[in-house]
Amino acid sequence: MKIATLGRPRSFYPVLLIPVIRGNMFKLALAALALLFALSAHAQTIPVKTPADLSVGDDPTKGTSTSTGTTLFCVDQSGFTLTSSTADPTSSPSVNYTSWLWEEIDASGNAGALPATATPTNEKLVVTSATPGWHTYQVTAATGTASCPADPVIFTVFVLPNLTVTSAVDQTNTPSLTYCAASGAPTNPTKQINLTSTVGFNGSLNSVPGLKQFQISDFDLTYKWFKQEVGSSNPAVQVATTANYTVTDPAVTSAGTEKTYKYSVTVAYTVKSCNTTYSATTQSSGVDAVITVTPKPGKPVITIQ
Repeated sequence: MKIATLGRPRSFYPVLLIPVIRGNMFKLALAALALLFALSAHAQTIPVKTPADLSVGDDPTKGTSTSTGTTLFCVDQSGFTLTSSTADPTSSPSVNYTSWLWEEIDASGNAGALPATATPTNEKLVVTSATPGWHTYQVTAATGTASCPADPVIFTVFVLPNLTVTSAVDQTNTPSLTYCAASGAPTNPTKQINLTSTVGFNGSLNSVPGLKQFQISDFDLTYKWFKQEVGSSNPAVQVATTANYTVTDPAVTSAGTEKTYKYSVTVAYTVKSCNTTYSATTQSSGVDAVITVTPKPGKPVITIQ
């Protein structure tokens, strides 16, 4: 297309309005872009492996109030006591506080009533059990009348939810649960015995605005697979530490009897050791999967009479 101009007509080509940046300006632009991405990233490191991954500079608005693990709890051990200072740390001489108002930040970001499991007594807040997820507590102290309090202070903790674990035979890629001992467990990809595990949170997590609503994939987990001979009093033997497991028993050529085995998997958080055991026995068609190992019999002897 063309447009009218003074003097000689010129062709007009629409172009994108992209500024040309060279030299130091280009470097500064890249640095600014990198900073923008860094700031837009969420507060916690993913996957969460250590208590420090839940904290950012001990800022209770972005994560747990400490990075030492003292603010991270298992759901069956989520009792703790918060203690406010009893005197104004900025006054000289020291002036004692006369009242404390304890509250909890709700899902809308507002400070409100405490749950029945949290009991305030002056400068202390005793929490007998906190539900899974984030909890941010707020205290407002006053040295005189409650109408002139100090600025509120918050404290944030995180409670790990219980896990649900299921394990099953990968029916699509496992044609049989029986193999010959002399050959060992099948190694052909079309004949291998593949066992899977699935892990999730048991229930929903309490949320606080501004803090990441975690999914199970956000946490680093450890896995332990065990093999137990059916009917044997011998303890189970650990065989793997992966999320899924392919049976890899070696060949056994010695004579013996047919044996059957069950497999189970135990899952745990890497970030903290909890008392509750999260485990499951591998299932096949709704019942415990039984893997049969058949020994190869010796050659028969021919006699003549």
